[in-house]
Amino acid sequence: MKTIVEIPKTMNVLNLHEVGDLRLEKKETYTLTKNHVLVKIKYCGICSSDIERIFFNGTYNFPTIPGHEMSGQIVAVNDEDEKLLGKKTAIFPLIPCFKCTACKKEEYAQCANYNYFGSRCDGGYSEYLLVPKWNLVLFDDKLDYKIAALCEPGAVAIHSVNIGKITSGDSVAISGTGTIGMMIALVAKEKGANVTVIGRSKSSLEFSNRIGLNTLLNSDIENKTYDKVFEVVGNNESINQSIRLANDFGTVILVGNPKNNVELDKQIYWKILRKQINLKGIWNSSYNSKINDWKEILDLMSKGEIPFESLISKVYPMSKFENAFEYLKDSSEKKLKVMFKNE
Repeated sequence: MKTIVEIPKTMNVLNLHEVGDLRLEKKETYTLTKNHVLVKIKYCGICSSDIERIFFNGTYNFPTIPGHEMSGQIVAVNDEDEKLLGKKTAIFPLIPCFKCTACKKEEYAQCANYNYFGSRCDGGYSEYLLVPKWNLVLFDDKLDYKIAALCEPGAVAIHSVNIGKITSGDSVAISGTGTIGMMIALVAKEKGANVTVIGRSKSSLEFSNRIGLNTLLNSDIENKTYDKVFEVVGNNESINQSIRLANDFGTVILVGNPKNNVELDKQIYWKILRKQINLKGIWNSSYNSKINDWKEILDLMSKGEIPFESLISKVYPMSKFENAFEYLKDSSEKKLKVMFKNE
């Protein structure tokens, strides 16, 4: 084994023991195994799905260390992997079975028997993480760890824009003002689309206005239509509205993950039929030998032309996890990505 730092015997983690019971505690540091490296986690984003798991639905087993939006440095490797030592990396959080029909097609997001950091196995709310080499997404030394920790939602945004086949001159609407909605808007704009972000209130659109995106209130959408519409909320109102906003032969890209059953108004369903609207679903991102959304978003981040850092609202040490979640629960202030940082 080769290392660049002295690996401590124990590490700090945020461990979820049951719904609502997240604890800062010590855990034995991982032992290096074959075809794996040890990553010192630098930043880990708090995803909306983490909040659902921690406070409402739980993880697949307890205890579990949440977190899947990670960047870090490779600090320990097996002798044959010395060239990886010290490299900066993001981490693709899905661990495929490599045996099912989807995996044989390299469509790993559709794997029938996958594992997943932060929900099915321990994740990134931790000082260190043992990572299969296959899941490493190396990035340039010039790119900040903090921005690279946006790679997972950024890859979803890239995947969404690519599935939507956005081209220069397309009129594009985004229904949803969260982190992924904003990243889709920024990536689509970078590809030359005319982008409008749609929100329920002026305060929800404040950030979009600040970074130079066109905005529109829900109350002002009458008679507006678009070539491509991204639905990034996942509730009935937004889904029905997104279909209503599509042009004849337009495309609605469904990104939002609904918490409840979805119902379509009859008139909306008729519009899908009569206007021949295309509905496209999005799940996770592409990470294979043919399409790698992760490398594409990291290349965009390295160019520095899109203001990704502006999407990061606050950063907390893991010791202040209660403050981080209180901040996220406070609806009086518009916020996007909140992260944990390891010293």
